Amino acid sequence: MLPENIVQLALKSRKEGLTVKEREFLDQWLLENVELQEEFHQLVECGSVVQAARLFEDIQIRDAWQNMEQKLSSRPGWRKRHLTIRWSVAATVVIMLTAGWFLFRQSPVRTEPEKLAQITPGSLKAVWVLEGGEKYELSESLGRDITNSGGATIGKDSLNTLVIQGGNSEQRSTVRVPEGGEYRVVLSDGTKVWINSGSELTFPMNFEKGERVVELKGEAYFDVTKSKEWPFIVRTCRSSVKVLGTSFNVCSYEEDSLEQVTLEQGGVEVKHHDETYLLHPGEQFELDTTNEEIEVKPVNVKLYTSWIDGMFRFHNMPLDLLTVKLERWYDVHFVFSNEVCKNYRFTGAIRKDVDFNEFIRLIERTTNVKFIINQKDIIIQEK
Repeated sequence: MLPENIVQLALKSRKEGLTVKEREFLDQWLLENVELQEEFHQLVECGSVVQAARLFEDIQIRDAWQNMEQKLSSRPGWRKRHLTIRWSVAATVVIMLTAGWFLFRQSPVRTEPEKLAQITPGSLKAVWVLEGGEKYELSESLGRDITNSGGATIGKDSLNTLVIQGGNSEQRSTVRVPEGGEYRVVLSDGTKVWINSGSELTFPMNFEKGERVVELKGEAYFDVTKSKEWPFIVRTCRSSVKVLGTSFNVCSYEEDSLEQVTLEQGGVEVKHHDETYLLHPGEQFELDTTNEEIEVKPVNVKLYTSWIDGMFRFHNMPLDLLTVKLERWYDVHFVFSNEVCKNYRFTGAIRKDVDFNEFIRLIERTTNVKFIINQKDIIIQEK
């Protein structure tokens, strides 16, 4: 149930708009209360109906109940059936109000159902590629250990995580995750890596003493096994991240203008050209490649790491950036009909396993855009 102050803000946002402080407070509350977001958006969308329903409930239903009690109280057996009837009437009222909400808030996506059926959430899938050309398809259905020509063995643990053991330290391999997929890997030193859609990680089958170096294209979250003698280094096409033992997220897609390194625990050094930047927990290194500007700033780490826990979290994110994430996860393609649509902002959180139709319906309810879908091509227009 929504707190009263949130209800008031929801109704105010519909009627007259919120102040900057109110909007910031509300955005933070929505991020921290994922389970109540649906109810909140229903309230914003159906604000006038909710107010009318409340008035109806507070006045008409109360008066009607009092009249009913007066008529029934004189009948035999009333006291014994009093509680049962009260709950029956209450249940009927709830059903009526719920049905009214449901009918009012429906905003179907403008498309044919059979076309949406092809768009499903991503899943665990990847390809393991060795230097010698050997390839292995990896998926949730992989049920056996594989030993390659270099002597390395890969298998899965109880969490469907790829575990690599043994192998030649000179032999390098790559895990490629397509759009519409993600994968988890445990490297030979015990470091855990979550690899996001449209990304690839290259690493030696067995780390030698000295630096532990991996190469990343795209996005990955690292939980690095601690070792003072063996620093762990993540190289991207733009910079390198050096750690001794920590957990952090690196987002560095070549086609994106921004590169971001977000630190959750420990400490990292980010090197770009000849400059080195030290991050503390809760900070983010951000490189804008369009102008080579660099910023180190405090951030809400959950916004950048919740994807490994099966959640999308957004805070005041422009729709053009949000759709890039959706393209990679659902393996679709968005086209904006005008520049205005790109600048609509979105704050919220939603599970990554939700149906694509449900996701875009949420966006339609909270912004002034609509989606026209043709197979995996989605056109975004203003309503």
